[in-house]
Amino acid sequence: MADLRDIWKEFGLEPAQLESAQSFAAQNRVTLYEAFEKLELLDAATRVEGFCKFFGVDPSPSFENTPKKILRLVPKDFAKKYKVFPVGEKGGTVTVATSDPKNREVETALKFRLKMKVHFVLASPSVLSKAIEKNYVNVVDMSELSKGSKPSSAVKKDRTQIGKIKDSDGPVVKIVNFILNQCVEKGASDIHIEPYETTMRCRLRIDGSLVEVTKIPMDIRDGLISRIKIMAKLDIAERRKPQDGAISVQMGKDPIDFRVSILPTMYGEKVVMRILDSSNLELDMTKLGFMESDLKRFKTSIHRPFGIVLVTGPTGSGKTTTLYSALAELNNETENIMTAEDPVEFQLEGVNQVQMKPDVGLDFSAALKSFLRQDPDIILVGEIRDLETGEIATKAALTGHLVMSTLHTNSASDTIVRLLNMGLEAFNLVSALNCIVAQRLLKTICKSCKIKDTETTPENLNELGIRMEIAQKMTVYRGQGCDVCSHVGTKGRLGVHEVMTIDEDIKKAILENESSLEIKRIAMRNGMRSLRQNALRRLAEGKVSAKEVVRSTVPDKAGSGPKTKKKSAA
Repeated sequence: MADLRDIWKEFGLEPAQLESAQSFAAQNRVTLYEAFEKLELLDAATRVEGFCKFFGVDPSPSFENTPKKILRLVPKDFAKKYKVFPVGEKGGTVTVATSDPKNREVETALKFRLKMKVHFVLASPSVLSKAIEKNYVNVVDMSELSKGSKPSSAVKKDRTQIGKIKDSDGPVVKIVNFILNQCVEKGASDIHIEPYETTMRCRLRIDGSLVEVTKIPMDIRDGLISRIKIMAKLDIAERRKPQDGAISVQMGKDPIDFRVSILPTMYGEKVVMRILDSSNLELDMTKLGFMESDLKRFKTSIHRPFGIVLVTGPTGSGKTTTLYSALAELNNETENIMTAEDPVEFQLEGVNQVQMKPDVGLDFSAALKSFLRQDPDIILVGEIRDLETGEIATKAALTGHLVMSTLHTNSASDTIVRLLNMGLEAFNLVSALNCIVAQRLLKTICKSCKIKDTETTPENLNELGIRMEIAQKMTVYRGQGCDVCSHVGTKGRLGVHEVMTIDEDIKKAILENESSLEIKRIAMRNGMRSLRQNALRRLAEGKVSAKEVVRSTVPDKAGSGPKTKKKSAA
């Protein structure tokens, strides 16, 4: 150990002290580094410097904010047993902190476990122990969950407490809690648990896209599904039919609800859970992404004493949030507000909300009929799905009520064609309609990795609808991907809207059976900005990429469907 003595002599350690540490390490079967700490030889910084020189390695970086995907490379039990801590991974090599980089047993165990190259850095034993206990919270080793697994039926009557994952929890409880925690932490809207022939995976829908977060051991599949069914108060014995339910949990101080749908598939039951987190509900209309002039038009429409206001767009485009923000704007003690929803996603103070129950005959049309006998001022119906619902909504609007609802159409002008083809009379429609809002959610560029987009040329921008003289002066951006955005380049979403108010010119076009394309031209001529135009404004502001504009909106010159069919006279 001459080399060791020479090294420590530089740091002021006497040979007798070194021999004492070596003797302590041998007698207590600990590393020399641990012996230095136990005997309090030198200060912590000097110990790190000395052992780095002796082992010929670098000191470990900080363990703060270590990503969970890195921690999952080395399970907690393994980390505690071998006193190691993973700090990073790049190019097929995992960087691992240890206090004994020359320990071949540890190196062999890590390589066998990881099936990857291992690069050691140095950390003190005490720092490693604290880092393992502090960082391995809510981190579940999926490969270990199947050991001793049994379906758990323990569930509270009210809200299930979902806190930190405990060692005493069963493996199925651990993984369900882990998945629910991940959904909330990552800001996901939906959880997909999908069985296949030889594997089972969990994906989260984040900012509109599904991202896989983990594989689930097949031998806990049935236990996992049973646990979710118990929490959702569903029949655990029924595996042949679809089931729907809800889970209410308490995460810290926040009450959070999940809507649960279970569907039998070829290889087992698939589970989809949608998070209903009222703390994330944005009711401030000024923060929904409306352009100032569009917001003014929309507010004017919802403050009219009667008429129909429609919000359209595909599933997941934020229609419910827009309608709830409108209700929040109108909600006061002088108004009787009633809603028919399927399902009721968020509870609004001061609003009478009714959950649809088609199995007992309570659908949208039945609810609307009852509402008209409840002296309402404002009515929200979840969706106009059929002629009967449309006719009752129109009747309510024409008799002095403000009615708000949704449809699944591509644009504001397409909505008019859809209603007419549904069978509604044009003369009733022009009298009842106030406003139609079409909307989309655009993925915004991650601020942490935002860079200039050199691949998008002025010619590309011109094809999107920007005049060439403007396109040549524009600078557009994109996200290159980083840890903050999970390497996708986008973080968060922003609403874009197309607000069509029903003026006299549009009413005339409806009565003359004009096509949706012609109605759109008239609306744009009278001041409406289309979805594509508003998306391009967000592009010019540097908030979204050109790729996102193409993905979410269609060119204004594209056709939007044929004219409606004229009804023959009786």
